[in-house]
Amino acid sequence: MRAREVYLSHVPDGQATADDFAVRDAEVPEPKGSQVLVGLRLLGLNAGLASRLGAEGTSYGPGIDVGDVPSSDAVVEVLHDSGDLRQGDLAIRQGPWRTVDVCDPDQLRKLPDVDGPLEAHLTILGHVGFTAWTGMVHVGKVRAADTVYVSAAAGGVGSCAVQLAKAVGATVIGLAGSDEKTELITGTLGADAAINRHDGDALELLRKKAPDGIDLYYDNVGGEQLCAALQVLNTDGRVVICGQVAGPGSLDLRPAIYQELTIRGFTVTAHEDLRTEFEEQVGGWLRDGRVASLHTVFDGIDRVGEAFAALLSGHGKGRVVVRVEQ
Repeated sequence: MRAREVYLSHVPDGQATADDFAVRDAEVPEPKGSQVLVGLRLLGLNAGLASRLGAEGTSYGPGIDVGDVPSSDAVVEVLHDSGDLRQGDLAIRQGPWRTVDVCDPDQLRKLPDVDGPLEAHLTILGHVGFTAWTGMVHVGKVRAADTVYVSAAAGGVGSCAVQLAKAVGATVIGLAGSDEKTELITGTLGADAAINRHDGDALELLRKKAPDGIDLYYDNVGGEQLCAALQVLNTDGRVVICGQVAGPGSLDLRPAIYQELTIRGFTVTAHEDLRTEFEEQVGGWLRDGRVASLHTVFDGIDRVGEAFAALLSGHGKGRVVVRVEQ
């Protein structure tokens, strides 16, 4: 059997573009023993993968060299019966950018029985949703009385974090990089206020939107936004560090002392034991309409490179997903 796969054709010179990837035919091996033949249905793209392109290895995972096929979380369809899996079953896996593949059954997690679009299993019910929930609910202990600030609030994780905080009744302020995205944050996502980071000084903008301070900062970027949040956090405030794409900046930690702040990072893979609780709670919120899937879809395996470049450039709403027809 033949498949189509996307591979790294050039090490990016700066930010990755669609031209750094190419598509080729690939031979799919016959399944052995209990192995399962699966077809790709949806592929979720992650910005963190960019740091691995041409690198020897990073905190996000091993390096990706020219000729290598990257992997992402994906929705796949079982193409033949195998053990407890039946042809037509849908499952989540961490798999290569390849239309058809073979994997061991323990690499597959059957989709939970939840109403909603299939894309939700890569967004609000998927890896980014689980990341947002782990940071916001489990680590950050969000409460209805909190004023919450979320950076990169129109992105995959950030858009989920905003919705989860609103689902428990918190007041939410979201940060993004354009007026279009701030309108999405307050309109589609239901945040109480939004900030365009290009409109001025980070600290002044946050103080204007949060005159009474904030109680919880969900940090997806680091840099000047983290510095600003530390100055505006109320006594006993909390910082949840999910991402640091902008680096630490000129970090002044004195507010952590004077305001008795709690600053905690997390790695979502260390909290897999919480997934059932996450799926039950957020699946219920999805059924009730308290949260929704926010995603931008590109159609076809040939558009993976284009979709990844769009993700890095900040285009699209929510998570960038590639849909592959079988």
